[in-house]
Amino acid sequence: MEKYKKLREKFPQFVYKKYSVCQRKKDLVLAYFFEIPPRFEFKTEIFIKKTQKIDLKDKTFLNLVFHLGLVEMLNYWKLTCSQKIKIEAGKLTQDGVNFLKKLILNGMGQYFYENKINFKEKKFLKIEAEKEVPRPKKLSKEFFKGKNKILIPLGGGKDSVVVIEIIKKKKVPFGIFILNPKKPQLDIEKIAKPKETIFVERKLSPLLFKLNKAGFLNGHVPFSAFLSFLATILAYLFKYKKVAFAWEKSASQGNLKYLGKWINHQWSKSLEFENLFKNYLEKNVLKGIEIFSPIRKMSDLEIAKYFAKYKKYHPYFTSCNFFFKLGKKRWCNECPKCVFTFLILYPFLKEKEILKIFGENIFENEKLLPVFERLVGLKEFKPFECVGTKKEVKKAIELSIEKIKREKGEIPPLFEKISKKLWRLKD
Repeated sequence: MEKYKKLREKFPQFVYKKYSVCQRKKDLVLAYFFEIPPRFEFKTEIFIKKTQKIDLKDKTFLNLVFHLGLVEMLNYWKLTCSQKIKIEAGKLTQDGVNFLKKLILNGMGQYFYENKINFKEKKFLKIEAEKEVPRPKKLSKEFFKGKNKILIPLGGGKDSVVVIEIIKKKKVPFGIFILNPKKPQLDIEKIAKPKETIFVERKLSPLLFKLNKAGFLNGHVPFSAFLSFLATILAYLFKYKKVAFAWEKSASQGNLKYLGKWINHQWSKSLEFENLFKNYLEKNVLKGIEIFSPIRKMSDLEIAKYFAKYKKYHPYFTSCNFFFKLGKKRWCNECPKCVFTFLILYPFLKEKEILKIFGENIFENEKLLPVFERLVGLKEFKPFECVGTKKEVKKAIELSIEKIKREKGEIPPLFEKISKKLWRLKD
């Protein structure tokens, strides 16, 4: 019997018990409580720093807080993939139940694939919640105090930097929010000089990591969906009319098919999710806060070309997940994110500039051939990372080869091997 089936049988129910809100000194604290009966209880705490005193009984605010918990719970539900999710913390419209199912079945696709879970089996998931009629609040112009401020989530990579610079060119007042701040984000924030920076800290239950080590299920969750609800809460609290995400065009492309369905690591950054989220929010929770992405129509190469101009950020940004996990070097220079970022920036920077960022020439490391081959579609499927399309990678390789030939004459052996195979690929 498969591992996930044993866990579903042993733990058939997951419960979103309750949430609470309180103010500790200047911080607003959101606490979420979840259970996997009969043995496990979990608590997430989210600290929104230096908030003004707010009405803790504001129904719209509380509804937003409740909805954030619907995404937060997936960090714990994934341990057992329980076939029933019971919502006790609040009421949901039928749209809410449908939204949550779509979020799980699409946003957890990589998790299903990696754990060999058959999400298409009968009665795979039941969501039990007390129903209510949608009563979305419509925010007036007065709510925003006559200002058209934009809030930008800052991740620390090139995409959010490009969004910042696009917004700055429009000369619209903007603020930044940072979740669990690390040095690259803080450095970029200083350069960007927003009107306001909102800091948020999130603490997951230590039991989650203990159970991961003990052999319970683990995997990718739709993190950008969590950020979407969190950003909406912050926009509501700090009076921002718009939220500008760094969701690019390539985020809508899947990685591979599993059980007949496309699995997309970046689904919660895709155009499909963006439309789903905005429609649900407006019809069921809140009208008046605009969610958008200024780079939605841009390819990764276009974003890289744009970012290359803003050299003041180059010593500080990072896209390497190993940095955020381990907090060591800004670039490991081995993972698909590092390889992809180096590759798409190379055509638009002088060699000494890109070597200053990464510390070495990734093109000279022949051990990375399998990574390049996966990125360009010569082997397996696109890595489960926030990387561009195969077409973009192919174009970046071609541009890099042209540049190397022009400046050096000979291309590195790594590209000799790749270029011989590129003709096999269709655009």
